[in-house]
Amino acid sequence: MIAPPSVRFEPMHTHLIFDEPIQVIYDGIQTDSVYVVEKDGIIQNVSVFEDTTQKRPFLDITDRVGVTNDEEGLLSAVFHPNYAKNNELYVWYSAQNPKRGVLSRFKKSPEQSSIDTSSEEVILEVREPWGNHNGGTVLFGPDGYLYVGIGDGGAANDPHGNGQNKNTLLGSVIRIDVNPTTNTPKTENKTKANNKLYTIPTDNPLVGQNGIREELWAWGLRNPWRMSFDRKTGKLWAGDVGQNAWEEIDIIESGKNYGWNHREGAHDFKNNSDPSEQMTDPVHEYGRRMGGSITGGYVYRGTKIPSLVGAYVFSDYLSKRIWALVPQEDEDTPFDAKRIAKKTPIAISSFGESPNGEILACGFPNAYSSKGKIYWLVLSEPTTSTIR
Repeated sequence: MIAPPSVRFEPMHTHLIFDEPIQVIYDGIQTDSVYVVEKDGIIQNVSVFEDTTQKRPFLDITDRVGVTNDEEGLLSAVFHPNYAKNNELYVWYSAQNPKRGVLSRFKKSPEQSSIDTSSEEVILEVREPWGNHNGGTVLFGPDGYLYVGIGDGGAANDPHGNGQNKNTLLGSVIRIDVNPTTNTPKTENKTKANNKLYTIPTDNPLVGQNGIREELWAWGLRNPWRMSFDRKTGKLWAGDVGQNAWEEIDIIESGKNYGWNHREGAHDFKNNSDPSEQMTDPVHEYGRRMGGSITGGYVYRGTKIPSLVGAYVFSDYLSKRIWALVPQEDEDTPFDAKRIAKKTPIAISSFGESPNGEILACGFPNAYSSKGKIYWLVLSEPTTSTIR
């Protein structure tokens, strides 16, 4: 594969500023507007055109989002694949008293331009012992099921051992069916059998086993911060934030154990290694010389940067570096990470993907700012050398 090009970040809007933007998404209908998730509990709808100066509030749940820690808030949102007909939006947010992560569904009335917050249906709640490591990406897979990445519950070193505990949803990626009319066989969620707001697909890897949570798709994760499906291959990619030595990228597969807290990246963690457990190595990792908090991205499938096609784009929030993970022909080293931007104007909180496969990014001037902007990833002109 040709080495990836040098890229730059082009602001989507010249003057538009957002309050703690942590995700940018499309609704699957309009291609000329995006939705920006702000951490305090607001989703803004804005035009993609550069001269836009107007933000239109689409959802405001600041009255129920509880933020007592930097890693809490409205952390992710996704439109249902059939949003054009069912008007459904799914969100993951932090709530307090008791401290918990909340997965909810909202519906927009067809005649309204914003969501009525009284339409909320709480699908799932996960108790969080601490305020950090909340994970939070919600997204629909090619199979139509909803996937959620959930952190280990916080503190340091995973003191409760949640990453290796299959009787909790903490430290995992879960897979559930929120479509009541799906014809695929599934089993009722035992803890919410009366309201049936979701069911569990029968091909989930732990279905039928006693003493475990059948929602689990994969486990052994510390704090998966941003997941995405490759629109061509259907593979699920995740960036998992490390403890104090290694940041990692995983391809999440059914029934796989990604090691935490027995391992950090591909390395034993504090002598916790258990040789009886089969664990899956990350496809890439980097140490503290390169950064300290990974932001997972997307496999590029656009057309404007041809030599980037097929590479996984990701960044580090603290160092502001951005890389492309390039597929290699060598089976022993299937991917090679190449830096692709000489300068990154923001600490990237999240990447986004346009309907035609182009990549966006949102974030802040630095890791300690609260005001942020949206950018396009574009080709730098001219390209004179490979960025390493």
